[in-house]
Amino acid sequence: MPRNSQIHTMSANSPHASLYEAFRDPVTHVDLQPVREGLANGSSTAFEFMDGDPGVVDFMAPSPASAADEANLKMYNDESSTEKYRNFLRWLFKTFEVDEDWFRADLLSRLAITDGMKVLVVGCGLGEDVALIQNDIGATGQVHAQDISKSMVKAARASIHAPNVCFSVSNALKLPYKSRYFDVVFHFGGINLFGDLKQAISELERVCKIGGRVVFGDEGIAPHLRGTEYADVLIHNNPLWALEAPMRELPSNADAVTLEYLLGNCFYLITFTPGEGFPKVNLDVPHVGARGGSARTRYYGRLEGVSVETKRKLLDAAQARGISMHDLLEQVIGAQLADAQPRSPQT
Repeated sequence: MPRNSQIHTMSANSPHASLYEAFRDPVTHVDLQPVREGLANGSSTAFEFMDGDPGVVDFMAPSPASAADEANLKMYNDESSTEKYRNFLRWLFKTFEVDEDWFRADLLSRLAITDGMKVLVVGCGLGEDVALIQNDIGATGQVHAQDISKSMVKAARASIHAPNVCFSVSNALKLPYKSRYFDVVFHFGGINLFGDLKQAISELERVCKIGGRVVFGDEGIAPHLRGTEYADVLIHNNPLWALEAPMRELPSNADAVTLEYLLGNCFYLITFTPGEGFPKVNLDVPHVGARGGSARTRYYGRLEGVSVETKRKLLDAAQARGISMHDLLEQVIGAQLADAQPRSPQT
């Protein structure tokens, strides 16, 4: 790799210059700067343009591959992989008797893309969705498209050349993009094979803006079909259809969560909005009734149990006073604790 003396800053007039601001080093997490050979992390050209193309950045060379990565690369990175993948898609849409163009348009309508948005497509495959999204973002928007397979990216890049589209060859478990950069993050048809579902979903959430939109899906037959002959036949054909939608793997700040099933109810689609921590909740709204208290006091203020007779007497006493058990307990215990305080010695 080139050293400092060999680094040459790229011209600001490069058609992709504004898109490079999205990238960061997937290992060190530092921002990257465009140079003649690729993107530099301050000391060298750490990530080169694939085949010298400034529209494609290769992040895979310095990164070790996991067993899942190696399996995916073996499946999707040889000379025949693009044709095999295209054949699979033809079979898939014929099997479920769905027009592919209609399906893609319907699926992407869920992204709610508007002019000027920054959109990331994770696992872009042959780029069919990238081309459609490009039409929705307008001249001021950005599309970044990522895939671990150089063969897939080359095929996608061959048909898409635009100043507001940039590709990366990279690992979805360590996305080379800044946190909270994209308005929409989209993936469909591959996350089951990424090797670590929770980490993959975490990365989708990390690079999406708070209040943005994450949409992802893959094989997984809907629960109401499991155990039927329909499901048994399809799962025998493709074991991935036995997987369940990974709802438990969503981050705790996922808001406005939806789950639906597509293509014969054999693919799940999950949509959520990254929020600020847990959903907003007021734990201090008082309950009206005999028990009284609030969600906070009922959880954090739990005491040791008393006898059934004492509880009954407490309820009767609270009702006689026209207050809740919670309020009576506060009064009684508070008074007892006040009386139990040590008194200052008289002088």
